[in-house]
Amino acid sequence: MAILGQIQKRSGILIGLIALALFAFIIQGLIKNSSSLGKGDVNVIGEVDGREIPRDEFQKRVALMQKQARNFSQMQAVNTVWNQMVDEAVLNNEYEKLGIDVGQDRVRELVMKNPSIQQAFTNQQGVFDENRLADYIDQIYQNKDRNPEVFAQWKNFENSLIEAEKKKIYMDLVKSSINPTIKEGEWLYHFENDAVDFKYGAVPYTTVPDSLVNVTKDDILAYIKKHPEKYQTEENRSIEYVFIPLEPSEKDKQKIKDELKNLIEDKEVYDEKAPDHKKIEKGFKNTDDPVAFANKYSDVKQQARWYFKYKLPVKYADTLIKLNKGDIFGPYEMKKQIYLSKILDTKVAPDSAKASHILIAYKGAMRANPDITRDKEAAKKKADSIYKIVKRNSGKFADYAKKLSDGPTKTKGGDLGWFTQEQMVKEFSDFVFNGQKGQIGLVETPFGFHIVKIDDLSKPKKAVKMISIVRNVVPSTETENETFAKAAKFASEALNTKDFYALSKSKGYESKPVKKIGRYEDRIPGVGQNRNVISWLYEDDRKVGDVAKFDTEKGHLIVYVTGIQKKGLMSPEDASVLVKPVLIKQKKAEIIKAKFKGNTFEEMTKNAKARTGTATGVRMKNPYIPGFGKEPVVVATAFALKPGDFSKQPIEGNKAVYVVKTIKIDIAPDIKNYLPYVEKIKKEKSKSVEREVVKALKDKAEIEDYRNKFYK
Repeated sequence: MAILGQIQKRSGILIGLIALALFAFIIQGLIKNSSSLGKGDVNVIGEVDGREIPRDEFQKRVALMQKQARNFSQMQAVNTVWNQMVDEAVLNNEYEKLGIDVGQDRVRELVMKNPSIQQAFTNQQGVFDENRLADYIDQIYQNKDRNPEVFAQWKNFENSLIEAEKKKIYMDLVKSSINPTIKEGEWLYHFENDAVDFKYGAVPYTTVPDSLVNVTKDDILAYIKKHPEKYQTEENRSIEYVFIPLEPSEKDKQKIKDELKNLIEDKEVYDEKAPDHKKIEKGFKNTDDPVAFANKYSDVKQQARWYFKYKLPVKYADTLIKLNKGDIFGPYEMKKQIYLSKILDTKVAPDSAKASHILIAYKGAMRANPDITRDKEAAKKKADSIYKIVKRNSGKFADYAKKLSDGPTKTKGGDLGWFTQEQMVKEFSDFVFNGQKGQIGLVETPFGFHIVKIDDLSKPKKAVKMISIVRNVVPSTETENETFAKAAKFASEALNTKDFYALSKSKGYESKPVKKIGRYEDRIPGVGQNRNVISWLYEDDRKVGDVAKFDTEKGHLIVYVTGIQKKGLMSPEDASVLVKPVLIKQKKAEIIKAKFKGNTFEEMTKNAKARTGTATGVRMKNPYIPGFGKEPVVVATAFALKPGDFSKQPIEGNKAVYVVKTIKIDIAPDIKNYLPYVEKIKKEKSKSVEREVVKALKDKAEIEDYRNKFYK
């Protein structure tokens, strides 16, 4: 009792301590997750200029997309739906600003004009029935509580029409603002038709060795800072990885082979009912039912089949085709499986045949033409009648086929060409391959009744009837443990390395780099889908040099983080592949320019040891220089000079540094009407207006993306 009293006295203190501990735990959690506070709530997946993208709608559309595009992974659907809904949000903001809306009368009109609706509600006379549609819509609304899915589908259909109409109105407004002037039409006319003749001297960039040009990291950084709009990037991660596959060892394979060998001969087994507790169990060699025996010990359901040599595995075909009835071959390995095969029978028969047929189909037969109304009994009577006629007049078989057959080969006189036994249904093949050349017969198949004529048979060849015990080759527990230990050891060593590639090579593994993995991707090249890796890469505390091991069904993946790029300006390393060639060309241009010295075109080209030539009839529309390709800046310079003048300063082109001397300029004669050129400009600009407008709106919009809170 004394102890109980002490506890009661201290209970208030204990409760207080527990409350403080809980409070501290909650506060700690809030601090840890403070980065997510103020960034939307659990019902919002994102915001576009303050317009919320509801999470429930987003998830419904993701689920629908995955259902419709079955080859889409979840993250592919997430990314596609995100882009769609952001596009819709920026456009809806514009619709609201401009007061664009679609009234109920227009919605009704859009529904009735929809091609799918027109087709679905056509009466027996082939005319669209507006009353049938109205009845259908009434039924949907009256039963919306009993059939909410149907109602939701209809509303989605209506909404899609409304959104499409709003977009059309908006884009038509934008396109209406594209009004090129007559002067612009005149400019395009001369751009396409004026021509210039000029001399040129060119020194290709390739004449300066790369070894004379040094581009540093600072050069690249300075360049991208000078042109930041060109070198923006989304956040991404880069890795190197090693994949250690989980594969069966030779020991695993040998164990399966030994087990299969043990099945061949009869063996003595324990039987408690036998007088001496022993009995003989027949093996594969002597079993009374080899098919049942094979299926008892096989990992894959087996059937006995006939094989000609061309159908046997290439590696073993020569051996298998020579075997006799009762022979056993194997064990042998093929495509991650081990086989033990028994020859059940042999025969000599044709492996291909040529035949013609007249098909008499009936309503309900496989692939029957929907216009066929005769029943099976009527089809049988007709086939019997034709069979008797054809038997008496076999020379006219092709003519009868063209007139009477329901099959697609009727235009060819029923000719099916050459085929193998497995290409035709069993009933058809059995008749042809067991018959004689010239024989005519009546055969029933799921397609109908066939009057068949055997036109030819290939030279008979040996075939074997074979059944196999097939065992899948899988890693043993021992192999799994060994592979796991190897992967764990390598991952541990990788934790302390600064050169993952060198370490991998020293251990005999192939290290593979992967650049720019996005947050919402789910595939790794060479590995396939592995969302776990990407989720790990985007954890808040991830840093360059981190290592992790991921276990998959096919093996173990050891991942090493080589780069973390935040959204914004590219790093010099990432920009290098884009910027370095530009800077190399610029530095080579400066070296070449210094060689163009002199007061005349001839002096400059001579001192620079330039390649000289003459370009004639060159238009700005196609600014090609013979031997160098497209050089618009060079051709524009030639147009800008007066005949007889030359460029005092060398020109940096695409392939070389040039000087030019204009010989003559042919100005196309003015025309009375430049409207065709005005329309041409308008048409060209209108082509890309939708894509460009949406892109511009998205670039300008403030977009908040909360997907990372819900998709890890």
